[in-house]
Amino acid sequence: MKLGGRPGHQQQAFASKDNYSSWQVVSLAEVTRECRSRNNGQLDDKLLCGVLKSRGLVPMRERVKGESTERCKVVAPNAFAYNPMRLNIGSIARNTTDHSVMVSPDYVVFQTDPKRLLPNYLDHIRHSGLWQSYVGATGDGSVRVRIYFDQLSHYQLPLPPLSEQQKIAAILTAVDDKLDVIARKIEATQGLKRGLMQTLFCRGVGIQDAVGRWVPHVEFKESLIGKIPILWNLKALEELSVENITYGVVQPGENLEVGVPLIRGGDIKGGKISSKLRTVSVEISNQFKRTTLCGGELLVSLVGNPGETAVVPDGLAGANIARQAGMIRTGSRAISEFIHCYLSSPAGKACLLGGMIGSAQQVINLKSLRGVYVPMPPEAERMKITSACQSIFAKLDALERKKAYYQTLKRGLMQKLLTGEWRVKLDSPTCVA
Repeated sequence: MKLGGRPGHQQQAFASKDNYSSWQVVSLAEVTRECRSRNNGQLDDKLLCGVLKSRGLVPMRERVKGESTERCKVVAPNAFAYNPMRLNIGSIARNTTDHSVMVSPDYVVFQTDPKRLLPNYLDHIRHSGLWQSYVGATGDGSVRVRIYFDQLSHYQLPLPPLSEQQKIAAILTAVDDKLDVIARKIEATQGLKRGLMQTLFCRGVGIQDAVGRWVPHVEFKESLIGKIPILWNLKALEELSVENITYGVVQPGENLEVGVPLIRGGDIKGGKISSKLRTVSVEISNQFKRTTLCGGELLVSLVGNPGETAVVPDGLAGANIARQAGMIRTGSRAISEFIHCYLSSPAGKACLLGGMIGSAQQVINLKSLRGVYVPMPPEAERMKITSACQSIFAKLDALERKKAYYQTLKRGLMQKLLTGEWRVKLDSPTCVA
């Protein structure tokens, strides 16, 4: 079977609905057993692990290790371990190494009967919606829910024959492998982005010589944000705005089916404005005409996602903003785009968040926002810097879209394959392009 190819295209690789006579519905207790083996000095202290939702079994940090690992539970290869107080948020992992590790005595450890349930198949089951619904609804305690093995073992799962388990696990693992590759590319690109932006906003691109070639800056000066090229200026955001920097609608009222789109602080993230906006009435919006958008303004999230910025696309002309968002009307989309790039850089983000107030809910106040300084190169260099930043933004966006595609693909495959709604062809090869 071949998964993937171009987004939007999935090759047919499944049989139509078949009879389910070879499948069984079993409880976890029938196909697994709890493991209570203690370390008793067998394993090196370096093999003490904790379980993280996103990373699985990871070495325990020295400062949180206890005095002794004698009573720690042993996790054999392919066995599972979880913290009973954190299972409901997904903190469970399989030992995918070829050696045993150990976990806290308070953890639950269990393993499958490999003649009935393959460990890697259960690894996919535990990411399914049915599993998450079950662990979200079971357990003891009101504040800190505890789910021990005797409760987890009541979980019911549809179980195919081992040959089908193996094929289903291979299909889903192939998608996971693809997602892992994309995640590594995103991480590498984010590192490249940080380094590039640090260089661009500290050392710049340079100046053009007589034939248009860019020559690096050689003279720099001290400024309120550190060293910058001597040809650059430093301006506060309030100097770059043609109008007073302000926020918008204070009391939006009812969310209407048809109304004026309203952008809140939480709607601004990753350089973009959410496509799912609430609305306000025309009457309320007209009370805040000062923040009616034309397109090209720079918006800053003051509350919700403090420090996130985005330039308003032309398609949102006529929309308005809420009190949780600040508007900087520069009068030039090119200047707004440059400021957005700078405020997305490590240095710019630090300047923007440096004036936050509040402990429970962090807030950027307008006074601090107006006083944030931005380096301003000559126009040609400013455009060159913006173009370089937008290029790497676009690369990250493409990777995130690809990641979202494969995540959606996997959710769909899990829903069909793990319930038996789709049956795999056991004689077809499996891979991801």
